[in-house]
Amino acid sequence: MKKWIGIVLVVLFLVWACDDRDDNLLAPNIRIQNLSSQNFILVEVRNDSILFENIAPEGFSPYLELETAYFQDTLRIEADSTQFTFIPDSIGEPLPIGLYTYQLNIIEGDSLTFNFKLD
Repeated sequence: MKKWIGIVLVVLFLVWACDDRDDNLLAPNIRIQNLSSQNFILVEVRNDSILFENIAPEGFSPYLELETAYFQDTLRIEADSTQFTFIPDSIGEPLPIGLYTYQLNIIEGDSLTFNFKLD
């Protein structure tokens, strides 16, 4: 009998532990990935007070939930030695609920690249 109770408890634990990180989302969640060798002091999305702070080189910010997120968005980046503004040609349709990453890289100190990634 104890064996069956133990098996049931293990199965229940496994079912509970196998919860996907995107199962409980209520809106799109965005994070920033810093692909450059510079520290990102601040990344502001859409001049909306959506702020990501202190993203280490080759590091990630935590996810932030946005009411509305887009494939590309206006960004203002303050790095160690410079500032950049990324303004997309168009932002398109809002993204559905999910986890997304904006990959940012500063190339040769004067150029910013932006890539979108579905997580």
